[in-house]
Amino acid sequence: MKKYYICFFILAVLLTASALTGAYICWYQPKQASPVPSEILETEFVPEDNAVINQEQVEKREEEGMYCLAAEDGFLLVFVDERSNVCLDTHMPLSEFPVEEQEKLMEGIWFPSMMEVLNYLESYTS
Repeated sequence: MKKYYICFFILAVLLTASALTGAYICWYQPKQASPVPSEILETEFVPEDNAVINQEQVEKREEEGMYCLAAEDGFLLVFVDERSNVCLDTHMPLSEFPVEEQEKLMEGIWFPSMMEVLNYLESYTS
């Protein structure tokens, strides 16, 4: 008879542990971290060109900085502001351009926007 009491006790402990585990899984909701206002984390993606319903009140934002297309080590690079930060490595050899343009590219050509840099490159590669 003592054997049955031990088995019953072990069964009761296992059922209680299972019930508590099931209740924890059902009712537990992890707290989600709330973002800090006006801070964009590196993992977030924020599109720049959102569609706007009322176009009359939208002001065009000027792109910050200037872009310099220059040749280094025989390849073209795009720099931002005073040639200190490389913005884009084009992997385009300088030899694909005419001699006159090669001289300009060795000194660096400044553009007001990245779109103009890409248009310039496209005009010589197509």
